[in-house]
Amino acid sequence: MNQKTKIWKKRKIVHIDMDSFFASIEIRDNPNLKNKPVAVGGKANERGVLTTCNYLARKYGLHSAMSSKRAVHLCKDLIILPVDIAKYRKESKEIFKIFKCYSHKVEPVSIDEAFLDVSESRYCQGDPEEMARQIRSCIKTDFGITASAGISSNKLIAKICSDWKKPDNQFSICDDEIPSFIETVSLKSIPGIGKVNYKKCENLNMRNCSDMQKMPKDELVRIFGSYGHTLFNLVRGIDNREIETNRIRKSISVEDTFLHDLSDTDSCKQQLSILYIKLIERCRSSRIDTNEVREIFLKIKFNDFETITRQKKCLSLELNDFTNLFESNIVRVIKPIRLLGIGFRLNDKKEDASQYDIFNR
Repeated sequence: MNQKTKIWKKRKIVHIDMDSFFASIEIRDNPNLKNKPVAVGGKANERGVLTTCNYLARKYGLHSAMSSKRAVHLCKDLIILPVDIAKYRKESKEIFKIFKCYSHKVEPVSIDEAFLDVSESRYCQGDPEEMARQIRSCIKTDFGITASAGISSNKLIAKICSDWKKPDNQFSICDDEIPSFIETVSLKSIPGIGKVNYKKCENLNMRNCSDMQKMPKDELVRIFGSYGHTLFNLVRGIDNREIETNRIRKSISVEDTFLHDLSDTDSCKQQLSILYIKLIERCRSSRIDTNEVREIFLKIKFNDFETITRQKKCLSLELNDFTNLFESNIVRVIKPIRLLGIGFRLNDKKEDASQYDIFNR
């Protein structure tokens, strides 16, 4: 927690992130699980994957999207509980009401995190750090779980700050501190730099933002494509994105580029299972009811960069539908696969209504 009084010149953005939300809810509801490694996800003997795990489990190297089989191998005492999304959504809906007490500008990022623009809020004499403390205190008192918070003048730095002292804490960086702070931040924390792009960065001796700051913009564009323009600003702590309270989407998708190409169908199906969990997570962060699905699609990129996309009409989101779509197009892997992606398109007629609220009130 910061000791000195911060001076806020521009916007005041608060990022609230519930700590291991699904697992925390389950532990709260079953006190016998306290002080035990707990995860929420699919069964190990059914090729399941973890959606989340508590911090005790993370000490064993566990993380979301890890296969349950691998997780149990790393942590033999791990307790894996099934996902109860209805319960989590109900709790989340009530928690979000707290956010609305402090600001009308609330952007849901997922079922367990949100950005708040409190620039005009008069609560706590306009002090965003005190607002974050009060919000976290309310969540702990009223819901029996903890949350972390990040406070800054833009979304990028606020998000990084909320991860800085997890769990159950908060951290803030005001405008004047951003230039020196961002230099120390790992490139892994920058949006758009996943495993593959971070590997590129390591090969170029770039690990922190200060390393990438030395790179000319045109060189970043050459390496990362058009996203290089955005990266040039992000690694300097510049982020002008507004808080989006009512985003409209016509489709939603996820994809992964693999460090090592996939060369057999079993590996592909395992990755599809992981992607499916990520897609469901992203659904929760959108204002889209999955009952409004009209079509699912699959994207496959081979190691020679040939790309194919396939789609089929579908009224729901089931892993088997994506697996069947893959199997109907790839009987066996002839060319190694470097990328897989899955997603769905919305029913146009109901799009606006379904996206109004993340919780489908």
